[in-house]
Order: sequence, then structure tokens, then C-alpha cells
Amino acid sequence: MSAVIVVGGGLAGLLTAYRLTQAGHSVVVREAAPRWGGMIAPVEVAGMLVDSGAEAYATRGGHGRALCDELGLEVAAPEGTPHVWWSKRAWPMADGLLGIPGDLDDPALGVLTDAERTRFAADLTMDPAIGREALTIGDLARIRLGEGALQKLVEPVATGIYATGAEHLPLAAVAPGIHEAIQAEGSLIAAVASQKAHRGSAVEQPVGGMFRLIETLVDRVEDLGADIRAAAPITHLRRSGHGLAAHTHDGENLVAERIVLATTAAVSEHLLRDLGVVFVAPPVNKARQAILALDNTALREHPVGSGVLVASRGEVRAKALTHYSAKWPWARESGLEVVRVSYPEHVFPTRQEILADASRLTGVAVTDSQVKGLSSVGWDAMPTRIEAANRDYLVEAAAGVGVDLVGAWLDGNGVASVIAGTRRVVS
Repeated sequence: MSAVIVVGGGLAGLLTAYRLTQAGHSVVVREAAPRWGGMIAPVEVAGMLVDSGAEAYATRGGHGRALCDELGLEVAAPEGTPHVWWSKRAWPMADGLLGIPGDLDDPALGVLTDAERTRFAADLTMDPAIGREALTIGDLARIRLGEGALQKLVEPVATGIYATGAEHLPLAAVAPGIHEAIQAEGSLIAAVASQKAHRGSAVEQPVGGMFRLIETLVDRVEDLGADIRAAAPITHLRRSGHGLAAHTHDGENLVAERIVLATTAAVSEHLLRDLGVVFVAPPVNKARQAILALDNTALREHPVGSGVLVASRGEVRAKALTHYSAKWPWARESGLEVVRVSYPEHVFPTRQEILADASRLTGVAVTDSQVKGLSSVGWDAMPTRIEAANRDYLVEAAAGVGVDLVGAWLDGNGVASVIAGTRRVVS
């Protein structure tokens, strides 16, 4: 078996290293950051560890559950109904598909005007063939349900879950088989109802936090004999008489037959230039959030269920609020209420602005004296979706110089997408 260097210690890098060591390869893992996990790293607040980035995986496809089962991790579905903020109040999110209700009695439809609700209901009598040409969930929702339903029901969910606008989310990725279901059931609403009847929770996480997956992978990779080290950024690559060489910031020289880049697009672009592969890294998104641990008895009633996605900001600067301890029961053991308030890249909220947003979105007064812990987390390289053809071209170009590429910037945001993408390396 060959020697492999894996650059990057997020989910993509650690899972690839785990699979390669299982297959008998000699594996070295180097991570630039001082901790493992990338966007699945925890943060400490009021003495407890809480997910600072991704907090769950999509159950569709079964990739996340299968990996957790393999690693012996107990999993749990979230509790509480999520909400959407529109016109100065929170409305329950539709119990359906990406914000689309499966019936006309869903409380989520209260956010629509009478005209928008009439337009939404027109889907039930519309020719099932209408919208067949739609390629994204946004296009399909606009055609069959109307602009109001798209903006108030679907768009907040798309951007909140996938960090991507609904008109950029391919149906093949987020709602495979929906066109066939519309034909069979007669409408999009009926198709959603049919699929909902056969679907459990859309997401789940390992009990204790999504970061438990990372901790377990690190332990397994070490147990299998891989050489892994964090706080050791790879500065450049070069060809060697024995294959490929990678050099760390602190002077370590590593040589292997293969290299796996499980890094951000910008880092992959930089390192591949050393080997003659030149491309322009796709744009990234930025975001930040504040994580609060609160001693607030009113929040124990879970007034907005698992949280709120903000569809119309107005006086609210945040783009979402997750009532983490309501959503994930294990987090209630501390006796404090844990809330994550997320902000767009151009907003740098003060402490008082964070408390004001938390108060507005939950409908509960949150005061400074109730704050028992507050941590601020920023993400500067959240990947955007790239076209499949572009991904395949980059993967092939890198393979030509002995390098494999994995990660969310290639395969899309979401734990399931990243897991599936690692199969290119270990299949």
C-alpha cells in the first residue's frame, strides 16, 4: 500500500484519512488550525462545549447515519418546531419540504397575504406538467406556488440551511424525484404531503453535539496508526524523486506517493500552483454568530421551538436564531438555555445588539445579567456551490499530478455531501 499525505483536518480530511488507514495505507494528516473539525468544531461557553458551526447532518441519503452507526455514535433527531420571522413576528415553519407545506391548513401559511395564499392554493388545480422544466427548488416554487410563497416560505429555509439562494439549489440535490411525484400526485403540495408521510426527521446529530463525530474520527485515525498533527500548516508542495513532497510551516518535510487536499478552495489553489495546476478559487461567503448561555426561565418554555430563520429583517440585524438547548435535549443538562444568533458578513453586532435581537426573535426579554457565557465565532471561507462539470474538471486536473481533492467547496455544503465526496479517494 502507498503512503498518503492528507492536508486538512476537517470532516473531509479526517474521514478520508480514516478510510485510507482502514485500507492499509500509511497516512499522515496535517491541519493548519490548532484544533480539528473545520466548520464542525465546538466552542466553549459557560463551561460546556457547543457546536460552533454545522450542528446536524441531513438524513436524506443515509450517509451521516451510516457513518455514525459505524463509529458507534448514538444519534438524535431535533425537537421543537422551527419558525420563520416575517413582518415583526415569528411564524411556524412549514412541516414539509424546504418550507413548502403539504396542505392548506399548515400554520406556516399565516405569513402569506390573502392573495398570496390564493396563488399558493392554485397549485392544487394546476396542470401537473407546469414547472416540469424547473431545475431548482426556487424556480419550481415560483412557477407552481407564486412569488410570495417563494420569498416567505422557501427562500428563508434555503438560505438558512444551505447558505444558498433557492434559485441556486438544484432539485436533483435537495428534492430528487419531485417532478415524478408531482405527476403521480397531481400537484406540488400533494407531492410534498406524500413524501412527508414516508419521511422521518430531515436532520439529526450525534448525541452530545456534531463535534462528537470529529472527536471520534480523530481517535479512530490515531488508533489505526496514522501520524496526525494540528497547528501544522502545509506551506508548499513539490515533486520529489519518490513522489510528492509537502512542507510544513515549522520545517517538517513529508514525502508520499499521493496527496489529498481537504482544504478550502483558496488553500488548494495556492498549493496546486506549486505543481503546475492553475485555477481560480470560487468565491466564498462569510458569516458570524454569537453563542449565548442564558439563565432565563421564560426561555425554558421554548417560545419559538427550535429557532427562527429571518425572512424580513427590518429592526432585526440577525439572519437566524437557533434555540440550541430546545432543539437538542442533551444541551439542557447544564440548566442554562443555549442560543445561537447568526449574522450576515457585513454585520458586526455589539453585545447589546445581540441581546436585543435574541429578545425580539424569541419574544422574551433577554438581559445582560442573564448572560452566563457568550462566545463570538466568525467564518471567513464558507464555500459556495460550483457546477458539477467544473468540479469534475478540477478533480481530474489535480489527479493528473497525483493529488486528490475533497471538501465542501467541491461537493456542496452539508455533512452528507462531504461524506459522499470522500468516496472519490477511497473507492
